[in-house]
Amino acid sequence: MHLQRSAHVVHCVPGRLRIKIPAARNQIEFFANLQRQLLGAEGVSSVTVNPTAASLVIMHERGVDPLAVCRGIPYLAFGSSVRSVVTNGRADAANGHELDLVFLLAKLLPFVFARHPAAQLAEVFAEPVLRAVVGAVTRPQSHQLPSAVYEESQQPMRIAA
Repeated sequence: MHLQRSAHVVHCVPGRLRIKIPAARNQIEFFANLQRQLLGAEGVSSVTVNPTAASLVIMHERGVDPLAVCRGIPYLAFGSSVRSVVTNGRADAANGHELDLVFLLAKLLPFVFARHPAAQLAEVFAEPVLRAVVGAVTRPQSHQLPSAVYEESQQPMRIAA
């Protein structure tokens, strides 16, 4: 039988769970057996393993708790819970723009010692405006075509002879 190995959840979204098992890195037979066992579980639709990265991805039906399925495997020991990682892109949403407030205060601090505060003031206000513009441009837009374009695309194309 297998020795017990420590596993942790990398991410979990509806229908998909990714797990890392660092102690099993490059152990092809271990991951093949684990894949077979997980595929036999009810509600698990597919299991993709990557022994080189020591990870596996479990695709499952809604309503199924894949973590409970994994905890049922005696040779896997799971940590407490899903690790929460906040990246720069998610920091604003996670803490209500506190980072922008701290950044603004850090920018305003040099005004106390500055000879030309007007130039620094322009720098302080230009950055939030630039962030807003970049954010508006990079936000995903609707992928639906305007109805006139859609109707036009449904018309047969005329070819001039």
